[in-house]
Amino acid sequence: MTANTNNCQHEFARINGRTLKNALMTTKANHRFGKFGFNDWVTVCPCCDAYALGIETTHPWPFLCSDGVMRTASDFDHGACHNVTKNLNFSGFSFSESALASAIELIKSEDTTTKYVESLGEGIRYHFDTESVLTFSEAVCAWGRGQRVWANLVRRNHDKRKLGALLSDWLGRALEDEDENVIRRGIEINGLSVSFASKHLRMLAPERFAVLDSVLCEGLGFALNPKGYKLFLGNLRSFKAEYQVPWSLADIESAIFLLVRQQVRSS
Repeated sequence: MTANTNNCQHEFARINGRTLKNALMTTKANHRFGKFGFNDWVTVCPCCDAYALGIETTHPWPFLCSDGVMRTASDFDHGACHNVTKNLNFSGFSFSESALASAIELIKSEDTTTKYVESLGEGIRYHFDTESVLTFSEAVCAWGRGQRVWANLVRRNHDKRKLGALLSDWLGRALEDEDENVIRRGIEINGLSVSFASKHLRMLAPERFAVLDSVLCEGLGFALNPKGYKLFLGNLRSFKAEYQVPWSLADIESAIFLLVRQQVRSS
């Protein structure tokens, strides 16, 4: 990225077009960005564009700085226009505390169905029956934009009764199973991948499990297999313990997903 030609002399940063469009819908800021697409990298100045990036909101929108760290406008001393906060690191991916906190709140605003599906997951832990498990599984697939996944699960396992029995057997033992084994048993169900098996686990027990999908695979290098999932969960738990952040494993993962997605989905 090139040096900024604005008066602040700060280096330019970049933000994903989809993220910037969401920011501008909220801030209603006048801007100089011109036309851009969802998958474009858009050049921004952390100081001169601070209002457009949400500096006056509770949770500003994260962007990628020239040193490879994800930050928000609130991370900068706007008098001197340099960053003033420490960095956190997850598996070689760096971001500020503000970027993590903002990402957690922003993804909640993007997706209003999470709490409902989590409540279904909590429900089957206390009242475990086949019909409830099927309702939960269908809701998980819809939450993950996987309506085709649900259709394939029913089709490949011949009928809902058989599918319900398979899901019940798997999820009924999930909380007592080891990480690598629990995801392996999930993907043994015909039609479930690591991505959607981990979505089921995440909604069943968000304090213990999280989602590993293609975005995090591509962006951070975690393999979409049982060993990769075990490593991923282990790294999340180490991150939570090291930085003493108050959120569940699932919330931390969702925030990191939102930050990593900017890089994976930008050209």
